[in-house]
Amino acid sequence: AVLKDEFGLCGPMAKYLKGRHKKSDWGLLADALLERIDTIRPAKGAGEFSRDYDRDRLSDWAIHALERADRKDEIIPLCEAEAQKTGSYDRLVRRLILGRRFDDAERWIHEGIRDTEEKWPGIVSGLRDRLREIRVREENWSAVAAMQAAEFVCHPSRTTYKDCKRAADKVKVWPKVRGSLLAYLENGALPWEQHGWPLPATGLDAPDMQDRASYPIIRQLIDIAIFEKKPDQVLHWYDQLPKKRFGWHVVSEDDIATAVQHHAPERAVGIWQELAEDLIVRTKPSAYQEAGKYLRKAGRVMTRQKKGSDWDRYLQSLREKHARKRRFLEIMDALEGQTIMKKKR
Repeated sequence: AVLKDEFGLCGPMAKYLKGRHKKSDWGLLADALLERIDTIRPAKGAGEFSRDYDRDRLSDWAIHALERADRKDEIIPLCEAEAQKTGSYDRLVRRLILGRRFDDAERWIHEGIRDTEEKWPGIVSGLRDRLREIRVREENWSAVAAMQAAEFVCHPSRTTYKDCKRAADKVKVWPKVRGSLLAYLENGALPWEQHGWPLPATGLDAPDMQDRASYPIIRQLIDIAIFEKKPDQVLHWYDQLPKKRFGWHVVSEDDIATAVQHHAPERAVGIWQELAEDLIVRTKPSAYQEAGKYLRKAGRVMTRQKKGSDWDRYLQSLREKHARKRRFLEIMDALEGQTIMKKKR
C-alpha cells in the first residue's frame, strides 16, 4: 500500500515501517519481501521501465529490512541479482564502493555499461561517474584527469574544464592538457588523439558526444577565455560569431562586455549600448528597466575614461529619438540623476 500510494494516505504506515523494531521482525519482513519481488508484473499497458521501477522500490525495502535484521551478507548478492534483471547497477556499485571493494565495483561498472549502453544512457553516465569516484578514492589523479577530459569532450563547459584542470594540476600536466582541450574546441580533434597527450587511457569507450554541426565551438571558447581572464581571446572569438546566433552560438553579451571593459572599454560600451537600444524599441516598461541597467554600466565605463561629455550627448540623443516613450524617459531621468550624484561625490 505504501509503494502504491500516490496521495500520501499511507504516510503514518510508512513512518511506522521505518521506525525501530526487533531484528526478528525485520527478518520476517525481509523474507516476505524477498518472496514477493519475483511476483511483480507490469501494470496493464505499462512497459519494462514501470516493472523495473516497481521492482527496484520493493527490493530497496528488502535491502532496508536485511540491514535492520543484521543480515548484511545477503545484501550484495541480492543487489547483484537485481542489477542484471532491472539495470540497477548504480545501487550495487555504490554499496561496493562504500565497502571499499573497488575491484568488484569496477568489474560491475564495466558489465553495467555493456548491458545498458544501448537502452539507458543515463545509467551509463552514472556508472562512469562511479568509476571516477573510485579513481579519486585511489588518488589516481592521472586517471581522474583523463576521465574529466572525456567528460569535457562530451559536455564542454566551464565546469568540466575546471574539473579537468583541478585533476591535471595534481600531476602537473595542465598546460599540455589545456592546449589539447582548447584545440578540440577549435577544430574537433579529440584530445587523446593529439600528439603528446600526457594522460592515460580511461579504460572506457569514448563517450557519445552531443551532435555538433561545426567547429570551432565559439560559445565555450568565449566562456573559458572569460574564466581565464583573457579579454583579448574573448574579443577574438566574439568577433567570429555569426550575425544570426542560435544553438551553440548563443552567448551572454553582457558577460562579454563585463570581461573586456578594462581591456577594450570602447567595445564594452558599444555592446551595452546595442543591448540597451534593442530593448528600448520593444516599448515595454520591463525592457526599459533592463535597458537602464546596461546604460548604467556603459556610463560608468565612460566616466572612468573621462568621456562624460560624450556620454551626456549620447543620452540626449536617446531622449530625442524616444521622446514619446514617457516610461522610458522616467528611466532616463533616474539614470541621469544617479550619474549627477556620482559626479558630485
